[in-house]
Amino acid sequence: MSEICPVCNGLYDKQIQCSNCGMFMIQAGKLEDYNEPYSPYLEKNIFVLNNETTTTGDNCCIHLYTCPNCDHLEHGAIQILSI
Repeated sequence: MSEICPVCNGLYDKQIQCSNCGMFMIQAGKLEDYNEPYSPYLEKNIFVLNNETTTTGDNCCIHLYTCPNCDHLEHGAIQILSI
């Protein structure tokens, strides 16, 4: 059995509203792609974004979202699907 992220694989796009201005945010990829060059190959337990630490389990994929109106950044956890 395989596990996939439905957002990474284009099955759906999770909509997140900006906590600053209320606009819908744009999904900007996996958070691990923004940390450091080898972060996709490291453990996926802890990420740091803007001095905030996010701890994740093995059953989610963390995506970065950016607001087109105010440039605010947020992250969202996407549940991994077993197929």
